[in-house]
Amino acid sequence: MTVHIRGRGARAVAAVAAAAAAAVLTACSGDGGSALSQAGLHDAVRSAAGESAACPLDYDLGKAASAAHAPGSARPVSANVDLPEDADKDAVLSTAHATDVECDYRLGAETVSVETLAAEKGTAAALLAPLIQRNAELSSGELSAFLADVQKAPTGTPVVTPTGTVALVRLRGAGSDSVALMVSCGTDGDTKLTAEQVRGLAKNLGGQAHW
Repeated sequence: MTVHIRGRGARAVAAVAAAAAAAVLTACSGDGGSALSQAGLHDAVRSAAGESAACPLDYDLGKAASAAHAPGSARPVSANVDLPEDADKDAVLSTAHATDVECDYRLGAETVSVETLAAEKGTAAALLAPLIQRNAELSSGELSAFLADVQKAPTGTPVVTPTGTVALVRLRGAGSDSVALMVSCGTDGDTKLTAEQVRGLAKNLGGQAHW
């Protein structure tokens, strides 16, 4: 049911994406909203580590969809939590000391994946780059341009991929922590939602983020 390949090893094998992501390794967190930390996210979801049906973060996709004028009733499907101490599962997250929470939903007939990542080293956008490339089916050039746009966008302002299926919004991180929320819609690179609706989902869910 999820949009992307669940195996987090995708981050390590996408060499082109990793190279493009280097462009945003020094991106600042920006201003606006409450500061969010990796430690706070870790503590909030630690008891839910692994896979489950319920999202450990209290996102209200129905409310976000209504604000984004995206039709359909929302229901949770599954959730997955990866912690930095799970080095055997994802060495990349361990090195970045990052916590990653994926929550999958159905919105009417659409599949919507909401990924929240907070890192103490590097940037969340860089860590999510291979997944962005896979979910949106971007070329290396398109990914590089997208990441540059993400770097330039103010905190709290979502950036949508050229395909209109993936949006990423940087959230205000505490200290040097980097936090981002990614929304991926549809399956096999296809969704009936418009790019503005996908953008609206990311903006409203980003506004709901707190821990």
